[in-house]
Amino acid sequence: MRTLWIAAACVAVCLIPLVSGLVWRKRYEKMRPVWMGVMGFFAFAAIAEMLFVMICLSALGPVSKALNASPVRLVVFSCLCAAVFEEVGRFLIYRSGLAHCRGRSIATGYAIGHFGAEILILTVWPLLSKAAADFSAAGAGITVYERLVACAGHTALSVLVWYAFSEKKPGALLAAIALHAVCDAPVGMLRYGLIGQTASEICFGAFVAILCIIVLQCWKKMPAGAIIEVE
Repeated sequence: MRTLWIAAACVAVCLIPLVSGLVWRKRYEKMRPVWMGVMGFFAFAAIAEMLFVMICLSALGPVSKALNASPVRLVVFSCLCAAVFEEVGRFLIYRSGLAHCRGRSIATGYAIGHFGAEILILTVWPLLSKAAADFSAAGAGITVYERLVACAGHTALSVLVWYAFSEKKPGALLAAIALHAVCDAPVGMLRYGLIGQTASEICFGAFVAILCIIVLQCWKKMPAGAIIEVE
């Protein structure tokens, strides 16, 4: 049964980016924003952020010792790193790879690529490689819930950073960094044993819901659609 629930969780979470990508492809035809999202995840989250965190936590002597001395410091550090690298990364990709695009849905295309790559690296691969002995129907349900919430969060943050870029609102980028860190906090606190899983899942979902409500106001202010590579 363990293998069945692992397989079910992997299929379910993979369907999220697959279906989203197919819908995007059918509506907007060109996939450039999606591939930019994949590149952004690998460049800034999977490589740059990971290397920076590893160096700070294990190779900087007094800094590493100070960070590892307190779970609270580890939570704050990890959440801020994820927020800064991912949101600044989104902005840089928008400015360099999507600068000639228009329309608020460019951000949703980027989000599909970003959370699709994240699902494969941070959810599917660990499940298939570790094959947790205690994985069950509850574990599968929690995994799918977490990925759905994370995908909603990534989409909202992608929209907020697109708003910062396309509308020239630098304050929105700072807001995206702060909101990302806050949304990650419950997951970080669970990882370092500061709160239980139920509290973490509830807070994570609630914080992302608040994020989506906030970003909806920015969404309404931007032009609809997605025009790829306007000169």
